[in-house]
Amino acid sequence: MDKTILVIDDSEVAVEIITDDLTDAGFSVLSAGSGSDAEEILKTGYKLDLILLDVMLPGMNGDEFCKKIKSRPETKNIPIILVSTKEEDELKEMVVRAGADGYLRKAFVTSGKLATVIEKFLK
Repeated sequence: MDKTILVIDDSEVAVEIITDDLTDAGFSVLSAGSGSDAEEILKTGYKLDLILLDVMLPGMNGDEFCKKIKSRPETKNIPIILVSTKEEDELKEMVVRAGADGYLRKAFVTSGKLATVIEKFLK
């Protein structure tokens, strides 16, 4: 598949479930537990096809991080999907405010069906 996804989530369990699902489907997965960890990965120049970004992170929250990434010429075209347990209406508003490309509820992301949605999103 040759697609690389950066998973940013401070829950090691969530990262493990997401990584297993995506790697089983043939994706390459990088992970970070915070926005600052993700910044270090972005500095390395990895070509990322997608960022799955938890909204609730230590330090800089997900929507702030999304705005930052979308404001930079070198990273603005990387699709970002916000992930949260928040209600759907609140998530829709957050996507617009942050400039994200979509959202998924956390329960779905850890359900083992994530790869199917990601494959469709990246086509």
